[in-house]
Amino acid sequence: MTSVLNVDSIAAKDGTSPVELTKQNAPKAFVNFSMAGTTARDSLNFSSLTDTATGKFNVTMASAFTDTNYTASGYSNGFASAGFAGNQSHGIAVENRISRTTTVYAFDSYIGSYVDSIENRALVLGDLA
Repeated sequence: MTSVLNVDSIAAKDGTSPVELTKQNAPKAFVNFSMAGTTARDSLNFSSLTDTATGKFNVTMASAFTDTNYTASGYSNGFASAGFAGNQSHGIAVENRISRTTTVYAFDSYIGSYVDSIENRALVLGDLA
């Protein structure tokens, strides 16, 4: 027999705490931004972006992780500099250029050289402090 559960929302008993996931892990932070500025288009648990050089940004999260062993992953697409054609995708954009902390990691856009990308997305998995 197949069961279906239809709900509009799920809330903790107190109505304000986050709902705990059992045997699952959800992203604890994400950011969508353009390297043409330092403002996020959309985000979760995100505090600020710091432009440190062409194609190099530091991402600061609002809530700290328990340690620096969290997983940060991302990609870049489209270029605002270096004469590359419009929507060329390129690989992973999160690097260890800086010593990551529980709230800050480096997000770099690189395709043969560092370039400012128009579309950048990153998400972070791990345990919040």
